[in-house]
Amino acid sequence: MRNTQIVAVAAGLLLGLAAAAGAKELKLAYVDSDRILEANDDYKQARQKLQDEERQYVARATHQEEVLSTMADELKAQSLMLSPEARREREQRYDSLRTELDRFRRDTWGDGGRLYTRNLELSRPVLDKINAAIQKVSQDDGYDFVFDASSANIVYTLPQYDITDRVIDEMKKE
Repeated sequence: MRNTQIVAVAAGLLLGLAAAAGAKELKLAYVDSDRILEANDDYKQARQKLQDEERQYVARATHQEEVLSTMADELKAQSLMLSPEARREREQRYDSLRTELDRFRRDTWGDGGRLYTRNLELSRPVLDKINAAIQKVSQDDGYDFVFDASSANIVYTLPQYDITDRVIDEMKKE
């Protein structure tokens, strides 16, 4: 429902702009940013690097979970044999490691975490190149609006308005 409203508002805006433009022809085009990204070797390398780093983080978290599980099992098995002081000490150590694991997860996968920051760091140069290529093709061909078909909820358009291949070709020139 919300997407339909957004499309309706966008269509109304375009019709209003077309009317305001008077006799000037309104030139529209679209790109498929997903296709552009998949055609870009820099993006593929950045994505692979991020996946490799995430695998290392997952391995670290898995190891910490295994250590905690072993500690919990040992604490449970030895609970009756331990003095209250020794049991309290082990429980505190377990709680400390649990807190450390939770912090690691939050710092790695949480909002603004390591992976989020690293993704921005790796993808920003690629996205800047893509945006520059879209801007160049759009200006060279005189487009008034260029939409992203992969995120703009475009329901239908004629293939002749797709400039994705021209943007990919422009990026290959560099």
